[in-house]
Amino acid sequence: MLNRRTTYTLSDTYEGDSFFDTWDFFTDTDPTEGYVAYQSRENATAMGLAKVENGVAIIAVDSTSTLPSGTNRASVRISTQKTYNGGLFIYDVPFMPVGCGTWPAIWSTSTGTWPNDGEIDMIEGVHESTENQITMHTNAGCTLATGQAITGTVSGTTCESSDSNNNGCATMDTTPSGWGTAFNAAGGGVFAKLWDDTGVKIWHFSRGNIPADITSKNPDPSTWGNPVSFLPSGDSCNVAEHFKDHSLIINITLCGQWASATFSCGGTCQSAVMDPSNFVDAQWKVNSILVYQPS
Repeated sequence: MLNRRTTYTLSDTYEGDSFFDTWDFFTDTDPTEGYVAYQSRENATAMGLAKVENGVAIIAVDSTSTLPSGTNRASVRISTQKTYNGGLFIYDVPFMPVGCGTWPAIWSTSTGTWPNDGEIDMIEGVHESTENQITMHTNAGCTLATGQAITGTVSGTTCESSDSNNNGCATMDTTPSGWGTAFNAAGGGVFAKLWDDTGVKIWHFSRGNIPADITSKNPDPSTWGNPVSFLPSGDSCNVAEHFKDHSLIINITLCGQWASATFSCGGTCQSAVMDPSNFVDAQWKVNSILVYQPS
């Protein structure tokens, strides 16, 4: 008997002039200890840090203010008001933040006690890195089973995370246009996350290699080839138990736990935050985020 392929129905669309209407703006202190002051929607809009231009949503860091030492730089962190327990998530991203001190991410987690409901970091890196680090964080009882058919390189298999040990289970995307300046020069691309009862798979497609079924809004992941990363659900990790009630999140922090520890641009990471010229390209541009559910 032939298996019927799963078909997907579009359930949520985040794009265009209404992009920000269904997101919450995070204004608390950065939990990753970054030198940022996350802004409300009102403030971010007034400062030009959250806006839509020609149908493209832009999430940015303040790149005009010269700051006195010890001052945090204005930035944006947003999360969807709707939460998810699975689905096919397709992000069309023409531009990602780059620059000394930057730590941008597109990810998902719950509003519960971290990391009990899991965290999926789909797009993440620091400074002027050339690789996307895809990472899963969970509570105890989840490891990344190796030997999967993927295009990325596994760099960690222990998904269990805590405040003192938050490396998670990670896979590196080393394709030339997968991150940073090279990604932007190529016109960006599409990232897709399939979260279902088989686990969590993530693909990246460069601008010139986006599958036609994605463009036509009739996605068929079974035809996309091997994903960059795959956390399979099974004895090593029950994905349904470890990942729940996720909001989609987009943010740009500066320095913080990861980027401060790896800073190599000269001087200190905190001093780099004072200079607005470091953040001219510290912005996300998002054409659309489309969320599909199995029909």
